[in-house]
Amino acid sequence: MRYQKRYLLSMNDELSNTIEVLTTRVRAKEEEANKLKRLINELCSEAGIEIRFPGITENGGTISAIRSDEYYGQPLTAAIRNYLERRKTSGLGAATLSEIFNAVREGGYKFDTRNDENAKIGVGNALRKTTSVFHRLPNGQYGLLTWYPNAKARLPESEGREHTEPGSRAAKRLVSKILSNTVTNGEIREIVLAQEGEFQNSSIEAIVKAKYPSKELPKSKIPTVIFILKKKGLVKELSPKSGSKPAAYAKA
Repeated sequence: MRYQKRYLLSMNDELSNTIEVLTTRVRAKEEEANKLKRLINELCSEAGIEIRFPGITENGGTISAIRSDEYYGQPLTAAIRNYLERRKTSGLGAATLSEIFNAVREGGYKFDTRNDENAKIGVGNALRKTTSVFHRLPNGQYGLLTWYPNAKARLPESEGREHTEPGSRAAKRLVSKILSNTVTNGEIREIVLAQEGEFQNSSIEAIVKAKYPSKELPKSKIPTVIFILKKKGLVKELSPKSGSKPAAYAKA
């Protein structure tokens, strides 16, 4: 009887270990797929076409599919709030400005402008000014104020000098504020094309972070820029990625 009990306990342990190993493999495959989805979204944005995976977030998590008419006819603040609530239901939390903008756009919200940068500025203004609903975290992401009972609602951020400047100049200043916190494709392109001899993604990443220490560098930015430069014939692949060995590149 004791032998049978020990046998069952040992068998349960083996099954548990097998489940954990397989679960780890599944998560690794999911992360790999998410990386490809984020890269495809970056390429779609670069080409000016609709992104293919609007449900994938910048940090790799996923939310349930957003209908193309999900936010059509809603006020902007309501559309943003509904998207953040959807994230919470899916086990995610606060979101970046880019994630929120992409979500409400893919959900059919009708902006007053066809220019994506101006539309994104409008989303940012709504988040900053509606402080009784939205809360900005120290890392720059936004959540709902009700999620953080100990957080106090901030006063709406003033637009400052933008009110007294001509419209076009004010818009340019606002765009500059939003884009200044993220390394641009142009900045990465300049670094890549300045390389002499062989280089890898990791070496470019190190140079970018050293040159722009205060700017955010999304993981898919460098692969995206190198992919575009390869298509334009400005960069060539010396050796493809093989196992743990990264791909190597050089100027064409």
